[in-house]
Amino acid sequence: MTAFCGAPRLHARFLNTLSLMEHIGSRKIMATQSGVELDNDTLKHLAEESRHAFFFKRAAEKLARRKLDYGADATIAGASARAYMGRLDAGIEAALPPTRPAALPYLYMSLIVELRAIWLYRLYRDILDSYAIGIALKSVLAEEELHLSAMLGRIGEMDADSEIRIAGFARLEDRQFRIAWRAIEDACEIVAQGAPA
Repeated sequence: MTAFCGAPRLHARFLNTLSLMEHIGSRKIMATQSGVELDNDTLKHLAEESRHAFFFKRAAEKLARRKLDYGADATIAGASARAYMGRLDAGIEAALPPTRPAALPYLYMSLIVELRAIWLYRLYRDILDSYAIGIALKSVLAEEELHLSAMLGRIGEMDADSEIRIAGFARLEDRQFRIAWRAIEDACEIVAQGAPA
């Protein structure tokens, strides 16, 4: 991530990719949790994920000095970011029994993604601080950490096998993240050489 901070155009695309991933997360919440059973905690989570997408989009556009969509020329490996979220979602859904509570796939997906987001955002925050770049991740990190504890509590109430499943889903996520991150690194090399990625 240090390569982004020294290259404003690349950094803007990275921020926009983070926005895309937060947006995908908010859309998944909306698509899977929009029934009559929608509770306050889930609605709050949806609002916060949308706010995170907005936060990163606004920072990206400020750095780029132009409006950005989520197309290939405005993100870094956007297709890989989408595939990461989609494959992770599909893998979690497939691993859960059909008799599970309806909210369980959403909760596991949120938990696993929050774990990665917290790890990534902490690293990114430290890099931003070392470059004295004024993008403050404190509130985003605080909300992600609250989501994490909320997801753990709700999952524990619904699934007696949660510890085993969390470990398995974390391995799945790690494989998918490594694929997506490699695509981001490859795209950065292409952009650094002057070609669009």
